[in-house]
Amino acid sequence: MMSFLSSHIRHVISWFIYAFQVAALILENTFTSILDMAGVLMPFLKWFIGGPGSKGPKILNFLVRSPWSTIAIVGQIEQPILFLSGLQDEMVPPSHMQMLYAKAAVRNRQCDFVEFPTGTHMDTWETGGDHYWKTILQFLEQHAPENKENESSQSQNENNFKGR
Repeated sequence: MMSFLSSHIRHVISWFIYAFQVAALILENTFTSILDMAGVLMPFLKWFIGGPGSKGPKILNFLVRSPWSTIAIVGQIEQPILFLSGLQDEMVPPSHMQMLYAKAAVRNRQCDFVEFPTGTHMDTWETGGDHYWKTILQFLEQHAPENKENESSQSQNENNFKGR
């Protein structure tokens, strides 16, 4: 039973990746990893849990079942990435966004980093005002333009995939 579910899930994921190609990525107020966030949210644990950049023995890392290590994969992304960072973020330190950008920009020359001085974790979109929305629009127009030819080839790919 488990084997069937695993292969079915793999098939669904493969179809999703095949049918919906990702043209670009936007990250806003994103953490480097759950391990790093544990030390931020519970400072008394920062010496016992954390990602590769943290100090201490990290003896509690085994407790985290899903580390959600964005920092580990962001450098592998080839698509353009827009980083939107609210500098007043009270949950995720803005330094996490700076580290993610630095890691991605080493191999990906299509990365943009935009700071919003008054943006907090939940209202960067609002405090950023027109600048926020214009930044996103410009990024999408540059890296993910609407293209009718692309849409028709995507529909053709979906139809071809259904026929398998």
